[in-house]
Amino acid sequence: MLYTLITILSLLTIALSYVVYNILQKLEKYEDFIEKELRKNEALLEALREIDNRQMFEKDDDVGSIFYQIKETIEKFKQFN
Repeated sequence: MLYTLITILSLLTIALSYVVYNILQKLEKYEDFIEKELRKNEALLEALREIDNRQMFEKDDDVGSIFYQIKETIEKFKQFN
């Protein structure tokens, strides 16, 4: 009886360890993806600011609102770090 219980618990421990390992690998993959996207978005914001170095678009009503929305979206992504 004791050997059966030890065997079952050992198999359960091995199976759960495998599941946790797989979930950890997926989590790290998704974290890397999010970090890469964040860097892309920050580079996009910097590129937009460089293009608009005189702030002609940022101050314009129609285009400025879109510029502001892009900026706010990138700032929201920064909060996830």
